[in-house]
This record gives sequence, structure tokens and C-alpha cells, in this order.
Amino acid sequence: MKNILLSFVLVLLSFAGYSNGSRGIEIINRTECDIYLQLRGARECQNCEAEFTSCVIVIPSGANVPYPNTTTICGFPSSPVFVHSALIYSGPRDCQRLETWVVGTPKCYPPEIEFWSSHHGCERRCDCLRARWEPADCEGIARLIIEPC
Repeated sequence: MKNILLSFVLVLLSFAGYSNGSRGIEIINRTECDIYLQLRGARECQNCEAEFTSCVIVIPSGANVPYPNTTTICGFPSSPVFVHSALIYSGPRDCQRLETWVVGTPKCYPPEIEFWSSHHGCERRCDCLRARWEPADCEGIARLIIEPC
């Protein structure tokens, strides 16, 4: 009986350890523009190197997009990693003269930036936007908040 109880406790602890290791990000777009970005991350929490870069993600205007676990992010591995920054594009990747900005965890990147965004026709639509990174501890969920200046 003790072995069964001990086994049960160990199984529960392993699930708890796994769920604590699932890091993620919530992206909140409070603007009237679609935002084009790529998330970047690393296996280790305090590592600033961009070991992983997501596919380009489009965050629609007014959207709140949660990624409670990095395993659901296109381009990231099937095991949870730490998201530390975002590469923000000025518009769709097929636009000429595309500009980029990086925002992220304060240890590695500026935690707040100003940028602009264009729409599908590649014309500037939102002249002044602000991206603010709210970091989480190594096991939590970071937030990227995008709003007008």
C-alpha cells in the first residue's frame, strides 16, 4: 500500500513539475492595426540568445492572443521553452522597406518601444504605437501589450 501511495504522489509531482515548466505569452493588441511579429526564445530562462524564432504571427486589431504553452507556437519545439522577446515588423513581410524592432525581457532587450505599422496595402496606417513587455518569472506567462502612443 505504501508503494502504491508513494507511486501516486510521484506521478502527481511529475505532472506538477511539467505544468510549472510550461512557459507562455499573452499578446494584447489594443490598436486599430494588425501587428506582424515573430516570438523568440531559448531553452534556458536567463539566456538572451534567440535559439528559437516563431513563424510570422499576425495579431489582429483589438485581439487578445494567449499562448499558455510555447509548444503551440509555430516554429517552437515540442517541449516548453522560455519566450524572451518579440521581433515586430512594420507590416506584412512582402512590403518593401520593412522595418523591425525588438522588445522583450529587460535583462536582454528594451522592455518598451515605439513603432509604426502598415496595412496589407503596405501604406502606413498607425503612425505611433507602443509595445510594452511585461516579463514573468521563469515559469510564468509574459505579456506583450501593444497600444497607441
